[in-house]
Amino acid sequence: MDLTLNQSYEDNLELQSSRIAYFSLEFGFSQSMHQYAGGLGILAGDHLKSSSDLGLRLTGIGLLYHEGSPHQRIDQSGNQIDFFEHVHIDQLPLTTVFDEFGHPLMIQVAFPEGNAKVRVYEARIGCITLFLLDTYHEENTHETGLMQITDRLYHGGREHRLRQEILLGIGGMKALNAMNLLPEFLHINEGHSAFALTELVAHEMKKHNKTFHEVINQIQSRLLFTTHTPISAGNEVFTNDLIKQHLVSHCMDLHMSMDEFIELGKSPNTESHLFSMSAFALKIAGASNAVSALHGEIAREMWKGIETKSKQITSITNGIHTQSWIGEHLAELLDQQIGDSWREYPESVDSWSGIMKLSKDALFHAHDLQKKSMIATLQVRSALSERSIKLDPNGLYIGYARRFAMYKRAYLPFMHIESLQRILNNPLGKVYLVIAGKAHPDDHEGKAIIRHIHNLIQEHDLQSSVVLIEDYDIALAKSMVQGCDIWLNTPRRPLEASGTSGMKAALNGCLHCSISDGWWDEAYAPNVGFRIPHAEFPPSMEDQDIIESQALYHVLEHEILPKYFSRYSNDEWSMLMKSSIFHLGPRFSSTRMVKEYAERFYIPGIMESKGGK
Repeated sequence: MDLTLNQSYEDNLELQSSRIAYFSLEFGFSQSMHQYAGGLGILAGDHLKSSSDLGLRLTGIGLLYHEGSPHQRIDQSGNQIDFFEHVHIDQLPLTTVFDEFGHPLMIQVAFPEGNAKVRVYEARIGCITLFLLDTYHEENTHETGLMQITDRLYHGGREHRLRQEILLGIGGMKALNAMNLLPEFLHINEGHSAFALTELVAHEMKKHNKTFHEVINQIQSRLLFTTHTPISAGNEVFTNDLIKQHLVSHCMDLHMSMDEFIELGKSPNTESHLFSMSAFALKIAGASNAVSALHGEIAREMWKGIETKSKQITSITNGIHTQSWIGEHLAELLDQQIGDSWREYPESVDSWSGIMKLSKDALFHAHDLQKKSMIATLQVRSALSERSIKLDPNGLYIGYARRFAMYKRAYLPFMHIESLQRILNNPLGKVYLVIAGKAHPDDHEGKAIIRHIHNLIQEHDLQSSVVLIEDYDIALAKSMVQGCDIWLNTPRRPLEASGTSGMKAALNGCLHCSISDGWWDEAYAPNVGFRIPHAEFPPSMEDQDIIESQALYHVLEHEILPKYFSRYSNDEWSMLMKSSIFHLGPRFSSTRMVKEYAERFYIPGIMESKGGK
């Protein structure tokens, strides 16, 4: 089934008349809405944007966090200080959802101490509606625990997180039902919203007077689970006791004993006293997918003990929303030189065919303007944190920006300081390393990496070459992927599921340099970027770090620097930039991604449920 852009809605009658619900614990789609923490939320935002571009009848469901997600300061000792800022709802692009009587829509979700009263807000993203659930209001002031469910993203203990996931899954489906918007297809983004699957089952059981298994057999093809990580800590688990305390009412709706329900969350990967949200989603959903080809291989191995029937985990590689991430000056150049069809058909190679004919001077000029804009942003951000920096616009800028987690190894460039200093102060020209990113508030190892890097910068007087920027967000991400020359990624293979920041950089001619992991494992070619060789069978992780840091230094010193600093005397660097944009831009567009979801899952599931072929 081949869907072309905008034909998915206009020409496919089943899809045109069917609603798709997309659940996610976080959504990142604008700087003003700080309702995201990292790549999961940004991916969800891009999914909604491309769904709008394609004309899909898709609805987003999330939570409205009154203090958003954590902001970050780094103190003089290198410690990450997490802080929150209260969100003024009336200043956000949100409107209240009203019921049929003109009152604010209010649903109720059961918790041990009583029912939480939940308001619903909506945001418009193109032609897509995102509904956000809210308990932080006066109707819940009698019970602080209920009111604070939507206080903050990724903050609080395990019970608080479970409450948020119950609200998202069960409450989200109840809200859709109250608005007469129950979906024909349900797509959950990561296991956080897995209870939406069984809440839909419970609704169908009641409506048609059928058993749990009868309904599952009938609607399973309409349920899709996307898993985003092979890291154990990224797959949510709760104790059986917490599940028993909070899901009694839900089990009753499913006509299921608590022991039967808890069994759905069991897997060979978790201890017997723990309930796995990912295992639960895998068992309930009719289809599951990973977010890159390599991640698919890892996920199939990781979860092989609970895969059933024909529900093998497949893969759809992530993508990015082209118009959201391409730089202003590069976009203007493309409009002038190759036309603007890349805006309407970003996933089509034909839309980008004129890229290879761009003049080197015009391409460099557009990129230099974006680099100067980035430098200005870095200087402003540094001044806000009382750090003064002076940056040369003619230098080579290496960007490293992502969540600080141990497996992402932000410390790898600092393994051998003398080698790093030699690269930064290379006689060919000035080199800068720009670093940004946050550690999860509870990730003490990630925070220790930030402190380690900060202290190394101070100890070895690297402040003039290594720029550590606080509070990574959408605005800083855009500035860096559009203005840097190299985008660095150093994960421990195969633990990076995808890695969309590199796609954003590649779209802007910022060349990706990475271990062969996530999306880069399938995207790399010598004409589009650089690959850091990984150690195949290292004796230990310490040996792996040493081997791969040396490989990184070699790639930087002997491949990247000579090419970059001779960019005006030959065409090698400009050809790499053009090839990166031409080959990777359309291939890793979220328009391509969403079309794959529609072709492989949405349409077949909807048609099967309606008796189609």
